[in-house]
Amino acid sequence: MTAINANTRALIKGYLEGFIEGLINTYKGREIIKPDSAVEYLSRTSPKGQLKPFQAAIIPPEMIRINEFERGLSTKLGNSFEECARLIALQHHQDARRSYDITAEVSLAAFAEAERQKEYYESAAEKGKSKPSLEKMITAVLNAQRTDDLETKKVRADLSKSAPKFLTM
Repeated sequence: MTAINANTRALIKGYLEGFIEGLINTYKGREIIKPDSAVEYLSRTSPKGQLKPFQAAIIPPEMIRINEFERGLSTKLGNSFEECARLIALQHHQDARRSYDITAEVSLAAFAEAERQKEYYESAAEKGKSKPSLEKMITAVLNAQRTDDLETKKVRADLSKSAPKFLTM
């Protein structure tokens, strides 16, 4: 069995094709007008702060358009990875959501222990020492939880299946 079935692969391919096509269309139609002079260029207004006098003076408009496309691609690519992950998750779960807000009552002692475990893991990794197993770290956090120090915490998960529960008593 492959990690991604044929249907999911087709969905991802279609999504990425649409993503790239949309991005290209956004930038293809943009007109970058070469200034007649520095005075003329500096007299222009840009409410979004898009004027780049130094670039306009030395770089052809076509190169500026390519640069803007590359920057837009980098910025939006993260969202496309999240969407591909969601499509893969739907192959195994009924529901998968992006940018999902999770709110739960969390023991402050368990929360502090999770931070200690993370620091311990990072320290061991930096020093080339043996790192604790995920199971050991989870057990330490679960053993640290109390019922008299609960606080509501809210986080946004990049990807979540429906109604997750974390550190619930």
